[in-house]
Amino acid sequence: MPTYPEAKWRELGLKMMKESGVSKEEAETIVDILVAGSLWGIDSHGVRNLPAFIQKKARVSMKIVKETPGVAILDADNTYGPVSAKRAMEIAIDKAKTQGIASCSIINGGWITNLFYYSMMAVKNNMIGFVFAREGPVCAPWGGIKPVTGTNPMSIAVPAGKAHPIVLDFATTMVAQGHVKTLLLDGKPIPEGWLIDRQGNQVKGYDLTLDKLNAFWREGGALLPFGTYKGYGINLVIDILGGALNLTGTGSRAKGQGVLMTAIDIASFVHVNDFKDEVDTLIAEIKSSPVRPGFTEVLLPGEREHMMAERRKKEGIPVDDISWKNLLEACKKLGVDAQKIMA
Repeated sequence: MPTYPEAKWRELGLKMMKESGVSKEEAETIVDILVAGSLWGIDSHGVRNLPAFIQKKARVSMKIVKETPGVAILDADNTYGPVSAKRAMEIAIDKAKTQGIASCSIINGGWITNLFYYSMMAVKNNMIGFVFAREGPVCAPWGGIKPVTGTNPMSIAVPAGKAHPIVLDFATTMVAQGHVKTLLLDGKPIPEGWLIDRQGNQVKGYDLTLDKLNAFWREGGALLPFGTYKGYGINLVIDILGGALNLTGTGSRAKGQGVLMTAIDIASFVHVNDFKDEVDTLIAEIKSSPVRPGFTEVLLPGEREHMMAERRKKEGIPVDDISWKNLLEACKKLGVDAQKIMA
């Protein structure tokens, strides 16, 4: 499995973007977000997706189409998802500085990839960040067969003092759609309870192979919500928050990925240091809990990812062989010598 330093991935990504006509500012945003995903061990949303962002787009003009002191709707004009998502959280943060709580919704947007990146933007401003995103139908409702809602991920990031921020980032299906592909790229079996076919039968083990994956989704295969009916309820609400508040649509009627960004200014409630001290105290209490058999330690949400990022910054970012081959092919079409850059 090819493994290269973070700096090399950034260099390659920026070169690919430049040669495909992406502006410098947009390229830096896209590459930073994909590299962040890989550093955190979220390979399905990491550097292997660079080829997905080299399609040349017409000149776009993002604009706010509706606004109040605490709310905005951003028309992304079909620009790259990470670009519009970063701008939307910037808007929410700016408004929250005066309003205490503020939200920005995105219409006409694309795949925003790593939600934690945007919730962490709020954390860096001493705020709590929320990100909810609805997607195309791949999730069957609890008890049903036909996919109606998306993987509908969410992220919530909370600043701490001495400890790492608490960061939730997960799909409300059993796994993100990209994780299914990651598993198959690694030649691993599908765990029971992740997928059902169009007749509602469980798909597990080696029932599904990489060459059949696209057909599986196209023919009505579905992911299941996590946590049975509870996860299904959260999945459904995110579809509404991301698609009904801005009228991009819900379920199979949606147009693009509907997103809602929210920032809460901690200082509007309590002193920031007092808040962080309280979070640190809670974290210390949780970490001091006796460890159950089968576990080595008690981890906080996002702690494993922080540790992964520290390790990959030292050891490099790996990519599976098939994705590396796809990257090389994309670079060849662009006239980019990937081998030379990564050497």
